[in-house]
Amino acid sequence: MRRGLVLLVAAAVAAAGCGGPKLYPVRGVVRFDGKPMKGGGSIAFMPVGNQPGRAPGGEVKEDGTFELSTAKPGDGAMTGEFRVVIHQSTDREPEAKKDGERAGKAVTVVGEADRIPGVYSDAARSPLRATVEAKDNALTLELRRDAEPPPVKGAGRGDPPGRAFAGRVRLPAGAN
Repeated sequence: MRRGLVLLVAAAVAAAGCGGPKLYPVRGVVRFDGKPMKGGGSIAFMPVGNQPGRAPGGEVKEDGTFELSTAKPGDGAMTGEFRVVIHQSTDREPEAKKDGERAGKAVTVVGEADRIPGVYSDAARSPLRATVEAKDNALTLELRRDAEPPPVKGAGRGDPPGRAFAGRVRLPAGAN
C-alpha cells in the first residue's frame, strides 16, 4: 500500500513537470522602417496582466532575427500577451589592447538614420505588443520611426495621448 502511494505521488510529480507554464517556440525578425533592424541587440517579452512565469528574452542578431528563451536556450515563451522591449546595439567595443596600452574608442556600427526610437527600450512605455499562442510562433515585429508610447492611465486632463507622464509635477507656465 505504502509503495503504491509513493509510486502514485512520483507519477503525479513527473506528469506535472517542473511546475512552470508550458513553453512554446518563438522565433522571428525585428524590422525597422521595413528592413531588418541593424546592429542586433536584445529583446524581452514583458507579460501584460497577471500571467505567471518568467519573462522570456533573447538576442537580436545583426540580421534582425531572434529566438526567445525562458529557462534554457531556445525553449520559447508561455502563451499570452506581452509588451515587447528592444535594446539596439549601436556601438561595438574597441579592439582589445595589450596591458598598459590605452583602450580605443567604441566603434559605431549603426548610424543615426538606422537607430530605433528610444521608446522601444522602455519597459513601461514600449508601444510594441506581441501575442504568443500554443503553437510554434513565427513573429515579424515592425518598428516605426514615429512610434509613440501608449497613454499613461490617470494622466492629467487635457494632455494629448502619448505626451502625458506620471510621477512628476508639472508646473504651470511661467512658474519656474
